[in-house]
Amino acid sequence: MGAIEETHLGMLDPISTRTTQFAYFDEILDHPAWKGSKILDFGGNVGGFLAGAGNSVDHEDYWCLDVNHSVLERGRSEFPRAHFVHFNRYSSQFNPDGVRYRPVPDFSLKFAIILAFSVFTHLDENEMLELAGQLRELLAPAGVLAFTFCDPGYDRSLSDPNLPSGTDVRKNLERHRVKNSPRDIDDLVERARRSRWCVLINEELYVEPGRELCQQQRAGEPWELYCSYSSVGYMASLFPEAKLFAPVSPEWQHCCVLGKG
Repeated sequence: MGAIEETHLGMLDPISTRTTQFAYFDEILDHPAWKGSKILDFGGNVGGFLAGAGNSVDHEDYWCLDVNHSVLERGRSEFPRAHFVHFNRYSSQFNPDGVRYRPVPDFSLKFAIILAFSVFTHLDENEMLELAGQLRELLAPAGVLAFTFCDPGYDRSLSDPNLPSGTDVRKNLERHRVKNSPRDIDDLVERARRSRWCVLINEELYVEPGRELCQQQRAGEPWELYCSYSSVGYMASLFPEAKLFAPVSPEWQHCCVLGKG
């Protein structure tokens, strides 16, 4: 999971080129002791976290869990001392042949730090709560789980002035536009901005939907765009014990940090 690119054919390429994850989480977590810490990168793609970490992380202590085979193969090639594990769970956008409701695997160890960058942003609320609970069970007693989320009203240019002003919802609607007019997009962006949480599937916006949009239940289209958004206030209501952080430039995603619980 994580950031994805588009090929020249317009299809989604699951391999992410993002390498800012380490700097992002290093600041959010106030420069923790990465060396000697067991780290699980949930949805870590090709291991871009390691590319950005340099010598700050021991590769032998890094595990990447992802639903897509191709990204793991590339990660193993680039970081042979790290651990890349396939999580064959269904995802309409990243693993349409996966097993629905497959639980997070047992690693037979506990992690000091579990990270998820741009992963829960592709899950509905119910699936996020389910997987966050499973991941917290994998934490060591003083461990932390840090995952990002997108606020539907946050202007991305506030984090990176090189980006055009507008929300992530607008970016996705304009990038994948087939049928929506510019006015339709304006209306959808405003609906999303006013919502507590919403889901964008291709060009359709669903505001605070029920379980019918749960990825593990619905019959999604293979490789469809599936993005979810939660306001800071709503995320705080879901995880009242969490610490919530504003985006770290140049990224525009907020962060939720939880202990073992």
